[in-house]
Amino acid sequence: MAAKLLAKIIFTTGSVLVRSVTMAYKQAILQAENGMGAAAANLDVKSKMSPIEAKKILGLDNKDKFTIEDIENKHKELIDINNPKQGGSEYLQIKISGAKLCLINELKNK
Repeated sequence: MAAKLLAKIIFTTGSVLVRSVTMAYKQAILQAENGMGAAAANLDVKSKMSPIEAKKILGLDNKDKFTIEDIENKHKELIDINNPKQGGSEYLQIKISGAKLCLINELKNK
């Protein structure tokens, strides 16, 4: 009885693992064909980021009022600092760009 149960658990786990790897491989191929980085394809920062988080990411959380120019200046500064070719992070660049879009949309909607 225990051997059947153990075999069933191993088979189920193996099936799930194979399916997951197959799906990840297919997504990687699609992303490569579309020219998207893995982080950019899986990160939808515009819809999930709050304005409070966006302000913190751009370092504008201590300002009550800021302009689109302030946002763009901080964005450029942080993007340059986090350049992947100089040891920076593509993930952080995506978060920074998402923060910029979030705050600009918030200012336009006011």
